[in-house]
Amino acid sequence: MKNLNNQEEINADNQMVNIKNRLKKIFNYDLNLSVETCPIKDILSAASDKWSILIILFLGGNEVLRFGELKNIVKGISSKILTERLKRLERDGYLIRKLFAEVPVRVEYKLSKFGLSYLEKLLVISEWAQDEMNIILRSRVEYDNRSQ
Repeated sequence: MKNLNNQEEINADNQMVNIKNRLKKIFNYDLNLSVETCPIKDILSAASDKWSILIILFLGGNEVLRFGELKNIVKGISSKILTERLKRLERDGYLIRKLFAEVPVRVEYKLSKFGLSYLEKLLVISEWAQDEMNIILRSRVEYDNRSQ
């Protein structure tokens, strides 16, 4: 039993070294870099808010969606926020907007190749969250019980 615990500690230590090395690479070898000058902050913030993630996930499950369809699927999002997120995601290359010169005008959105590669990463973390949901919910209950 003691060997198993030692092996688990060694594995955890190795994992932490690996994580620190990966973080150093991301932050240009300076873990004390301020958040304001983080080289990935601007890139990740544009596509990692809750609305953008939902838009990308729903576009991933559909070949093409129109604005109204997205608004119906992404429950709770306002037209203004949806418009802003779609513009930002298009600007950064996550999605393709196609305008049809019809009356009324028809606009369709679909993920770009780059957007599909990001969707793959989102699916990994989404599946992790789904798998670990019980741990999170249990932790919330325990925390709330301690706080009362």
